[in-house]
Amino acid sequence: MTNAVAALTTIPLGAPTEYGEAKAPRVYRLEKSFAVVRFEAAGNGRIVFLPAGAELKVVGSSRLSECFEVLWQDQLYSIFRVDLLGPWSNPRSNPRRLGSTKSKIMKACA
Repeated sequence: MTNAVAALTTIPLGAPTEYGEAKAPRVYRLEKSFAVVRFEAAGNGRIVFLPAGAELKVVGSSRLSECFEVLWQDQLYSIFRVDLLGPWSNPRSNPRRLGSTKSKIMKACA
């Protein structure tokens, strides 16, 4: 008897599907205030408003349907995909990646 072995493919749950995997932005800046849900330790959720200008880092899918889990000021929030991916939010490159890449380019040019 033979055993079949299949490789598992890892799919990043929080990556927006309209972007290719390699180009998926992970940080978004909101241009207007949005309501989000913050789950407390007891499991209760409460609605809070994030301010315009908040930079949100996508960390994965949320427990809530049609939502992403995002990180802002060291707190996890759930935000609807349509709110995060709408025209009022700007995808940003990861600031840490930009800084390290910029310093490498500067050193190479010196």
